[in-house]
Amino acid sequence: MRKFTIFLLLLWLPSFASSVSELDNIMDLRKQLIVLTGWLGFAYMGGAIILSSRFKWVEHLVKGLDKGYTLHKKLGILAFITLILHWSVIKSAHWAVQLGWLIRPLHKGKGKEQLLSVVDWVSIAEKVGDISFKFFIIFTIISLVERVSYKKFKGIHKIGGVLMLAGIFHTLLLIKWDLSLIPMNIAIILLSLISVWCALLSLTGSIGKKNKTKGEVIQVDKFKSEPDLTVVARLKIKLENSLQYKEGQFAYINFHDGEAPHPFSILNYDEDTKLVEFGIKDLGDYTHQLVNEIKIRTKVTVEGGYGYFQVSSDANQVWIGAGIGIVPLLSRLYWLKKISDRGQNKIEKIDLFYCVNSEKEAFFNTEIKSILQGIDFIELHLIESDKGNRLTSKQVLQTIDSKYYSVSFCGPEAFGMSLKDSLIREGMLENAFHKEIFKMR
Repeated sequence: MRKFTIFLLLLWLPSFASSVSELDNIMDLRKQLIVLTGWLGFAYMGGAIILSSRFKWVEHLVKGLDKGYTLHKKLGILAFITLILHWSVIKSAHWAVQLGWLIRPLHKGKGKEQLLSVVDWVSIAEKVGDISFKFFIIFTIISLVERVSYKKFKGIHKIGGVLMLAGIFHTLLLIKWDLSLIPMNIAIILLSLISVWCALLSLTGSIGKKNKTKGEVIQVDKFKSEPDLTVVARLKIKLENSLQYKEGQFAYINFHDGEAPHPFSILNYDEDTKLVEFGIKDLGDYTHQLVNEIKIRTKVTVEGGYGYFQVSSDANQVWIGAGIGIVPLLSRLYWLKKISDRGQNKIEKIDLFYCVNSEKEAFFNTEIKSILQGIDFIELHLIESDKGNRLTSKQVLQTIDSKYYSVSFCGPEAFGMSLKDSLIREGMLENAFHKEIFKMR
């Protein structure tokens, strides 16, 4: 993010450098601030909409769609801040006149070009910018409210495409072609072209279209912590076409039930049979309904796979799956089983920690043990919190035979951050901790 902002500032710098001698005038300084805040706000919005379009090249650039959505949120917040500043700087002259701090300048008459023009495009662009800015403020605030359901959140986010198009219209009609502005203006045009494409993909529902395939649920296994309480549902789906899949990835599933497609971790995928399996936990209103009511022969659309949570090449590894976070690690285990059977494995040791509330909620424990038969370099550790056990950095370090190791974590965010901080204090390198940021809003 810092590098991106520095790059944007460098593109603006020629404009600033060319007007340094005039900056003793408050109005000239104001003009530069208008250009800067407008440019930053526009670029942050453009970056956010590109990240949300789920292009494979963008995912590769940010090392995972999960990380892309984290950046998307940060860019949205930065756009929110800079555009408020942009609007405030524009209004500052009017406010200063009202307060008596400045004398209202004499306005020159319209130029020859404006008089000959039937339409006053500058005034229209300014009005579009002002109206779309106010909608953007409301849009951003609603998007940041966690209580808004995922369905409403996804529906509201469609408006983002319209706001981006309005921002492009506003910007392109108001840019000036001074020599010092050429680097920034070229970037504006390129970003506008890409952003228009992304906005149209969003508005037409075409995001991720190339990665989608239809399928049908052919098996549902339900895991219960109590006789009448389904906690996790395991789905097996027969696909019409192959997925672009790597171990540890997730995919979006559209159950065609009026809800927006939701992301779920892939448990296993067989390319030959086109069978994909998911583990879905009751985590809220929608998933509660889903795990209890999903039926065989339900038609679905699967989009994926996404994510960069693959097995690393490190000789010594620690894997930590907390609750439903074990699912992408199961996917990794199935992949390791395949390459081990072919004699292609180069990993020396993996310590797999499966953290659950109780043994009866260790729904995948038997399956893991079955996969591990014949794999002698993976050791399973079941951590049950109801027995007073909670995984700590000391427990992790006690199992490691080497000072060179990597950690892969999937589970509750607060638990992951606490464990990471503790391991770093114990001497682990920060870049040795890998985790999924499974938060798509």
